[in-house]
Amino acid sequence: MRRFKLKGGGRKCVSSGKAELRELLVKFIKVVATRLPDDVLKVLQREEKAEKDPIAKRFYGIMLENLRYAVEKEIPVCQDTGIPFFFIKLGVRSPYVSLIPSIIEESMKVATEEVPLRPNAVDPVTDENLGDNVGPYIPWIGYELLPDSDLTEITLLLSGGGSSLPGRSTTFKPLNGFEEMIEFVVDAIAEYGVNACPPLFVGIGIGATSEIASILAKRALLRRIGSRNRNNVIAELEELLLKRLNELKIGIQGYGVGRSVLDVHIEYSARHPTTFAVGLSVNCWVLRRGIMRLYPNGRIELPLYSGVKLR
Repeated sequence: MRRFKLKGGGRKCVSSGKAELRELLVKFIKVVATRLPDDVLKVLQREEKAEKDPIAKRFYGIMLENLRYAVEKEIPVCQDTGIPFFFIKLGVRSPYVSLIPSIIEESMKVATEEVPLRPNAVDPVTDENLGDNVGPYIPWIGYELLPDSDLTEITLLLSGGGSSLPGRSTTFKPLNGFEEMIEFVVDAIAEYGVNACPPLFVGIGIGATSEIASILAKRALLRRIGSRNRNNVIAELEELLLKRLNELKIGIQGYGVGRSVLDVHIEYSARHPTTFAVGLSVNCWVLRRGIMRLYPNGRIELPLYSGVKLR
């Protein structure tokens, strides 16, 4: 575990540490783009070992070979390096408070050249590719302030274009909310799941409005594979939807063999008395997400990757 220290003291410390923090973030982005976190890799290895169908087993073998090659050559796992979503937990006493907002975009520009990342930010009005993965509200950055804390935790999700195609949100009346939610999700995956490069990971959000539900659906993809919601009712729905979606028989890469969906996670908020909003977010088998924790004493943690250091 490497130590990362800002030089100097006070405001000078923050100023002189900007270059070091930018370098660290670029390295973190590279890790997320070029390797899968431990839990995702383990589920793929498990599926390959357990698979009996020769076609599905061969597909998993190709996937794992691709992952090994990406790590060995330090190149992106997929040519579509996605749209970056940053979810940042920022302690009010963190020494990085003044640096984080501006340094994210700077780091994305550098990473686009150095990793390299495919330029994926396109102006919707002019259709111009902006060239550096930075544009209006891209990368997407969400903040959560932590009172009485000095921790800085940066979570990055790289969301590919193909796997974003099934994404959608809607709002139902509450009377049959859960039943309508299930059919809504099953119908969306049945129609567009084959285009999302299965096997898939499915995130679902339930909330008061479609906006809340959509962001919760994206956050649901950050959960560890195999985990279940602490609410028993929601946990049962996760299992039910996992079963229903695999009964569609889309299969690995749409070939109708092997599992179509590897896990389903649901996050929820309180809702309005008259609304039951649902959001759906889908990720392909290349679920690229990472967490980096920074501490004032210079300690760095990458809890989703074993044996990885930011050199």
